[in-house]
Amino acid sequence: MRKQHIDLSYHLAQPVMPYQAARKKLYVVGMGGTGSFLARHAACIVWLLRTMGQDVTLTFIDPDRVEEANIPRQNFCYAEIGRYKAETLASRYALAFGMEIGCIPDSFEASMVKAEWNTLCVVAGCVDRAEGRIQMEEALAQNESAGYPLPRTWYLDLGNGRDFGQLHLGTTRKVESLAKAFALGALPRCYLLPSPLLQQPALRKPLPEERSETALSCAQLLLAGTQSLMINPAMADEGADYLYRLLVTGDLKKFATSIDLPSGTKRSVYTTREALAKIIKREPSFFLEPQTPAPSSVRT
Repeated sequence: MRKQHIDLSYHLAQPVMPYQAARKKLYVVGMGGTGSFLARHAACIVWLLRTMGQDVTLTFIDPDRVEEANIPRQNFCYAEIGRYKAETLASRYALAFGMEIGCIPDSFEASMVKAEWNTLCVVAGCVDRAEGRIQMEEALAQNESAGYPLPRTWYLDLGNGRDFGQLHLGTTRKVESLAKAFALGALPRCYLLPSPLLQQPALRKPLPEERSETALSCAQLLLAGTQSLMINPAMADEGADYLYRLLVTGDLKKFATSIDLPSGTKRSVYTTREALAKIIKREPSFFLEPQTPAPSSVRT
């Protein structure tokens, strides 16, 4: 009889531990197909954190206006045509949840995210251009220059094709920094992750459809029959689960997920030394062990 391999990686994974800051800032970048659906989830999570007494802000960022072609696949209605997407969704969910939501109707720049003292910043990127993803990764440079042992900025990237998609969560652009991924605290946790573009270098390369002479918007891709109507809500739901487990429940044990709608499958990569080592092409021994606190002396 053939032996069956049982995958225990989820049970062996260490929960992701972000910096426990007094203030939190959540940014959703890109209010198109995925981002417009993620906006509602993000507002709900921020509202929940505020009811728990936490100081949290939410900001939507996108330079585009709502077009008629957006209506079938994005979270907008005909009455909103012509309005800025970021402003529209910020106004809608500010009223729905009774709280202030910021909006920036402009293209994202790394300087929009500032790793201030005692503040945790989480950027959820839902853009379809490599230049936007590169800017969001650039925001992680603060983790390397600020001198803090724990990263203050996290970047969750969401991207999809016709009827499939992938998510990647990360904090650092440097492989060498990841040696301390499991050794920055006394608790058995994962404190550092490779940036989404370090996990998937292809994300920094423009696709043929991104070239200026042939660029197609997501709405045009849908009308051309090259994108499913259901992939964006599915991606937003998975992205919301990442944010919820990272910021609310503290039990996130995955850092990359792929979704395939036709087969109905979802596969995640969990926060184990082995999985992380494979991504960055190192051996599990690359990671340092946490320092065991010295026992306090007791006088008798």
